[in-house]
Amino acid sequence: MNKIFFKPNKGFTLLEMTATLIVVSMISFLAGKHCLYLIDLYKVYHTNFETAQKARFVINRLVNEFIHITTIHNASEKKIHFKSRFNNQESMLIEFKNNSLEIDHFLFADNIFDFKLRYLDSATAFDNTSYDIWKDQLSNKSTAIQFDIAFFTGQSIESPTNIFYFNNITAVPRSLKESD
Repeated sequence: MNKIFFKPNKGFTLLEMTATLIVVSMISFLAGKHCLYLIDLYKVYHTNFETAQKARFVINRLVNEFIHITTIHNASEKKIHFKSRFNNQESMLIEFKNNSLEIDHFLFADNIFDFKLRYLDSATAFDNTSYDIWKDQLSNKSTAIQFDIAFFTGQSIESPTNIFYFNNITAVPRSLKESD
């Protein structure tokens, strides 16, 4: 009687190895691409978060300066020269130029896309309900200072990545008198 012995397969064929490598490569490629997407997404989030923090700081500082104004010397849409209790009654100049905001000719904030100041009568700065609440604290000569500011992210103003607009921010000086 003849016995037939079967040899068990002791490895993979070249076709099986090639197919496995192709599948693993495709999965690795897709996983790597997704990781790069997540890294880019994090960079955008981080940049936007930093811009929002900077915007909050700049807006708070401007509002604090404006509510403590005692005298305005000169004002236009892009700059204001004033005295303030916030700054020990010393003259200050806040000016927008070259996509930056300067306080007394020192750089305060950069990457600013636009900045506009407006000067309103206090009565027109509020809706009726707010005006009724604030009317006892406003003098006849009180005015409100309203500003719009926009920040940009990216390398330059010519190619901004994102622009963040903050409009109609209103500050009412607590006491304001005519310029000396």
